[in-house]
Amino acid sequence: MSERRGRAPQIVLSGALHAQVVAGGNTAYRIAPDLDAEVPVLHGVCHGAHLRPGLSIHCADVRDLHDLSIQTLQGENLYLAVLLDGQVDVSFGPCRIGLGATRASRVRKPEAAAAFATLREPELFVRRARRGSHERKVGITFSREWLAAACPESDAGFAGPHPLFDRHLAVGRWTPTPRAVALAEQLVHPPELPPLLRGLYLESRSVELVAEALCQLSDAASTSPALRPRERRRIVEVRELLDSGAAEGLALDQIARRAGTNVCTMQRHFRTAFGTTVFEYERQRRLLRARQALEQEGRSVGEAADLAGYTSAANFATAFKRHFGLTPRQCRQGF
Repeated sequence: MSERRGRAPQIVLSGALHAQVVAGGNTAYRIAPDLDAEVPVLHGVCHGAHLRPGLSIHCADVRDLHDLSIQTLQGENLYLAVLLDGQVDVSFGPCRIGLGATRASRVRKPEAAAAFATLREPELFVRRARRGSHERKVGITFSREWLAAACPESDAGFAGPHPLFDRHLAVGRWTPTPRAVALAEQLVHPPELPPLLRGLYLESRSVELVAEALCQLSDAASTSPALRPRERRRIVEVRELLDSGAAEGLALDQIARRAGTNVCTMQRHFRTAFGTTVFEYERQRRLLRARQALEQEGRSVGEAADLAGYTSAANFATAFKRHFGLTPRQCRQGF
């Protein structure tokens, strides 16, 4: 489990977990097997909030201490989950969804995974846990009414930007962009803020994360068919080249030549596969690396700026705050 300075992991008791679920607005709740309220069930960081009518979140960076299942009755809603690390096994009624953050090797960071599910009627939600398993994830539940209120002039019969909105128990999977990953990380470990500012912080990140997901799902529904296997292998190789650091200092045409293609095709296929451009992916990857250096390695702001490829600390601070919502100095101090 990731360690964040200033936010020490806590033991979550069965009774406290029950209170969180009830506060989330669920109409039924059960843990199997039955556990006493004082029994520890989770170790880590776990929090949830009702942000607006029709919009709520649940965030966790936890390790399970028991084999158990947690059941709640979910109403008619849209559900978005972003898994940053670990494994999850959940069901909506008869529809079972498994998500796993994959690693190409032990030295690489896990690749986040995400899913979107539509409930047109109430269903039993079940989370299955195995002792010792770990997950770091964000779950966002939002209603059609909340979504329609974001655009009052839209058609009252709004069905959403993707066919999934129309089918009960429809599930869509997508690969989160670096921006979506950054937003999810901010929601799991938000800075220490007064209650009002904390609520605004969580709401703004949640709305942006929902927008990221819907944009990507909408693009996938309106674009050309999926990449052919050879094209996908080629574009995955481009991403692995970026992640390895071997592309440092290379121009786009040099990266494209290494992949055996041209810049236009590489950019088009990269956006189709990952929802962003090569340039933006590399920029956000460097900023994520800089944040890791500040939070986990105790690097100075100047050193982090160098890692992110900025010669100006001021420009680095501006880009960092725009991307993460806090300054490099605040990040280094554990805010």
